[in-house]
Amino acid sequence: MRTIIVGDIHGCIQELTGLLMKLEFNQREDRLVSLGDLMDRGKAAYEVFSFFRQLKLEMKERCIIVRGNHEQMLIDIACDRQMKRLWHMNGGRETEKSFFLHGRKAQTHIPWLEKNTVFYWIGEGYQCVHAGIIEEKPEKNSLDTLLWDRDAITENCYDKRLTIVGHTPLWDPIYLRGDGRSGEILSYRKRMELPQTGMICIDTGCVFGGKLTAMVVEGEEFWLERE
Repeated sequence: MRTIIVGDIHGCIQELTGLLMKLEFNQREDRLVSLGDLMDRGKAAYEVFSFFRQLKLEMKERCIIVRGNHEQMLIDIACDRQMKRLWHMNGGRETEKSFFLHGRKAQTHIPWLEKNTVFYWIGEGYQCVHAGIIEEKPEKNSLDTLLWDRDAITENCYDKRLTIVGHTPLWDPIYLRGDGRSGEILSYRKRMELPQTGMICIDTGCVFGGKLTAMVVEGEEFWLERE
């Protein structure tokens, strides 16, 4: 089974569908993993949300949505109304507008997000979280680390089980060995052996004028594509 891991989408529906077309995504056979941040900042948050809601219904456990800090900000509004200001400052207004244009309210879908997103996902020889990691086992990390951390990338300080992340926008996907040195820029459309340790960040700033990147894992190899 191929596993397709997609970086931060932020309401960029055309880039998402274009990327999946390039990959000849087969929802009956492939596994699809979103690293979170489906919404906010981009104009088509409702379309992206609806796309994944339908995929989750049809693919079930083969569609994994790792919760990002932007989903968490929306969820937090349900119990702390003051969080709405923080959410708006981070692109929440665009999400509200997108849902409103379709006669919907983003807040009414909070229960769905709580039920259908996970804080981490463990694959065969690697794992996925949204932002960062300190302890090798994801469940040993705080939610603040999993949802908001950038230190593991900026300081290149994680050298345990391979972890795929988004959250920190970069111009190119990068592999970090955890040795404190500069990361290794990864090429697109080139088959590579899957590392056993370190981090790979595939958030390439789609909503900021960059590209949407996907990582395709097949056995012990992986390759990257962008839209």
